[in-house]
Amino acid sequence: MYAVSFILPMGGEMWGYEAFWHFFEEFFDVTLEVDSIWFLAINLSNVIMIASPFILSRVNGRALATLLLIGGISNSRFLWEYDADDLMDFFPAYFVWLLSFFVTGVALWRTPALRR
Repeated sequence: MYAVSFILPMGGEMWGYEAFWHFFEEFFDVTLEVDSIWFLAINLSNVIMIASPFILSRVNGRALATLLLIGGISNSRFLWEYDADDLMDFFPAYFVWLLSFFVTGVALWRTPALRR
């Protein structure tokens, strides 16, 4: 789901991978304000998701699941910052991207072999 979100459109103006790079570049353009913390959270959650196979080989599966679920909760802030009409501009890439954190986190949490 995470990889698929990169090739999905966002409101017809932008693709998922363009949004990924936009937030990555914005993190380096902002001053040290509250916005930079949100950009840091978005970028860290992306790094954790991308590196999750490597991280999983070194860390408890439940710890990684917790990080991904926290990342999903943090990334869901767009849902309460925008009204319903503006949220449709993020459809479908944002929603698939956001859902991928929760699906992966819950799957890792529930996998018995990863509960060391």
